[in-house]
Amino acid sequence: MVILDQRLRTWLPLALTVILLLLHIFSPSRATFFIMVTLLCVHLVSYYWARELAKGLHMQRMHRYGWAQVGDVIEERFVLHNDSWLPAIWLTVYDKSNLPGYHVSRATGIGGHSSIRWSTEGFCERRGIYTLGPTELYTGDPFGLFEIVLKHDYHETFVVYPPIAALPRIIEPRGLERGDARTHIRTLDLTTNFASVRQYVPGDALNRIAWRTTARRSTSGNENIFVKEFDLEPSGDIWFFIDMDRDAHFGQDADSSEELAVVLAASLANQMLRDNHAVGLASYDGESLILPPRKGHDQLWEILRILAGIHASSPVSLSKLIELSEPVINRGVTVTLLTPSFNPDWVGKVGSLLRRGTFVTAI
Repeated sequence: MVILDQRLRTWLPLALTVILLLLHIFSPSRATFFIMVTLLCVHLVSYYWARELAKGLHMQRMHRYGWAQVGDVIEERFVLHNDSWLPAIWLTVYDKSNLPGYHVSRATGIGGHSSIRWSTEGFCERRGIYTLGPTELYTGDPFGLFEIVLKHDYHETFVVYPPIAALPRIIEPRGLERGDARTHIRTLDLTTNFASVRQYVPGDALNRIAWRTTARRSTSGNENIFVKEFDLEPSGDIWFFIDMDRDAHFGQDADSSEELAVVLAASLANQMLRDNHAVGLASYDGESLILPPRKGHDQLWEILRILAGIHASSPVSLSKLIELSEPVINRGVTVTLLTPSFNPDWVGKVGSLLRRGTFVTAI
């Protein structure tokens, strides 16, 4: 604990002591002397009491996880120790955490050579990157003459990730790059992805017959004809472009288009990553945010962390965002634009992506 301040809360008793001293000098009396000495002793005891508490109070703060999602509950445990033999009759805990809807501040007291424990809970209402702590303790002597301000210099970043919704299939990634992913959906068209064989049925085209498989199995006494089955075209990577133009968004808090865009991006990214697609992210929130496409669970958490901290405060329009990100977009990938903008300027930029062999979807 760091001592921030030690101050006299009121100067009235001290001023009264000085006045009594002057009266005693010019007009000595036992009553004046007794009151003056009593006030002086109270001041000395109060000062000593406050100093002992300043040296003896210590606090610990613990929480289980460093992150949560919207709708989760955050829980912290506090332990306050008093190593002094003097009790803290009054003590105020003032917390400076900026997590919305989370309140830690409280008033309490603690005896000498003792400890108290308490827990706090809060509902994570909004996504964002917040700070837990620091915490300040206000205490002093029982007479309320001196106040000590102590700082528990604990502060930790706490991330509230956006929620992930279960969505129907809204987008279907396409691509030209072979080997990125397989759809495992059979097709009647001939593609480059030979999947398996099955027995011939009337109506199958002759160019679908698997001659080698048929010949090999004919030697084992099987006279059936086998035809090839194909997978659909392999899909390429997918990029999500999130428009954070402050002039395009509307609404406030949970009912804003900003929150809807973030929840859509998080949910669609989760959906695509679970289907084994490589997912990337592009946005602008005071600075360019480019996350190259990758697969896996770690990529999802990286996307969620970026989405937790972005807000509709960018001066960059969607058309400008497309222009800035175009050099890193490879041919054959899918780009999904998430925007509330009615400005037709970005539609012209879509044409340049299409000419480069990029498949574009807009939501």
